[in-house]
Amino acid sequence: MKKLTIAVILSIIAIVGGLILNFQEFLSGSPANAKNLIVTFLYIAIWCFLLVVAAKSKNHKVLMYCSVFWIITLIFSVITIYANATEASVDWAIPFVALLLGQFYGINYFTNAFLTSSIIIAVISLAVSAVALLLFRRSDTVVRN
Repeated sequence: MKKLTIAVILSIIAIVGGLILNFQEFLSGSPANAKNLIVTFLYIAIWCFLLVVAAKSKNHKVLMYCSVFWIITLIFSVITIYANATEASVDWAIPFVALLLGQFYGINYFTNAFLTSSIIIAVISLAVSAVALLLFRRSDTVVRN
């Protein structure tokens, strides 16, 4: 239970910290700068660190937590892709998109197209959630044997 609590606290710090550091540019649509890029890389690195630690300690709860979080991030990045591609109104999703995708604003350093950035975020989310689920399944198999 203690490891799950530490993982949740570390992830909340990453989410809130990344959101705060990228929010001004994200909100105003300013060009991404080196700070935004560094924040994005650190955000992803923290989540990868959580996955590695959870996998090494075979902590199923942390692996499941990471899986669920990244699947939710994937869902909202796909909603963002849909909204950008079709110009559909999904105003209800704006708070979730700001909370979950603002940390990725550094991706715009390489691309100025919001649709392209959303696709990249979806791919990253899919990859991380798949890795987390595979690690969960692998550690579950090892524990049973």
